Amino acid sequence: MNKKADQYTSDILSEIFAGITPREQRRTDNRMLLAAKIKDGMNAKGWRNKELAEALEQNPSVITKWLSGTHNFTSDTLSDIEEVLGISLLNIQSKKEPQIVHYHVQIPSVIVSTKLDDCIPSTTINNPSFSVKGTKQAYC
Repeated sequence: MNKKADQYTSDILSEIFAGITPREQRRTDNRMLLAAKIKDGMNAKGWRNKELAEALEQNPSVITKWLSGTHNFTSDTLSDIEEVLGISLLNIQSKKEPQIVHYHVQIPSVIVSTKLDDCIPSTTINNPSFSVKGTKQAYC
């Protein structure tokens, strides 16, 4: 069944949507995502707008505006919201955390033999750090 509303088209709406730049769309998307993350943080704590407003010393109507996804937040406001909800909105670090790097090192086993005919003299080894000092033996 086709409804009249489903068939309706508007040149005005098409013009409006066509006039939105990718930059404006990205900004709108980011504001909507911030609002959703704040709402998720509130839900995790079991808070309504009133509790968040009290924690931030704001009017509940301000929280409603924030959750609409149209508010352009300051970094200070986002920082305060992060603190009271215990969530991360900005993903920035005040100081660089040390990185742990794991290396896998494989050291070849060394066989020492007294029968020099079967061995490579230590002077021909490419890595002098594996030499055996104080002996006349060689690597095999």
